[in-house]
Amino acid sequence: MTKRRTLDDINQLPKTIERDAVHMGNIEGMDNYLVHGQVFGDSDVQGTLMLSDNCVWKGNVVADVVVIKGEVTGNITARSKIELRNTARIVGSLQAPIIAIEHGANIRGDIHDDCLITHFEERRTH
Repeated sequence: MTKRRTLDDINQLPKTIERDAVHMGNIEGMDNYLVHGQVFGDSDVQGTLMLSDNCVWKGNVVADVVVIKGEVTGNITARSKIELRNTARIVGSLQAPIIAIEHGANIRGDIHDDCLITHFEERRTH
């Protein structure tokens, strides 16, 4: 069976920053991260970084895979893929080999020229 969603490929539970948490500083590591709260800093993650629809991130984001449902003010770089869901609000530039943008995502910034951009509408309800 082919896995179409980025999140289908995650095999272990991610480290989590909770909804009411405010993280001041950089996030670095070789793991998957799920952010519900606020982050003021940069990231360099060797894994998947997921930002929920309640997340507010102010700083630059670098990870292998980035999935965004929330708000990011800063540049986003993924080594493999960026996935922007319909609730994503981005102010900054995007760079990745593949960028998947769901209908409704809001981007104010540049997308690097050598990215393969795909657009989609989510049909799954779970």
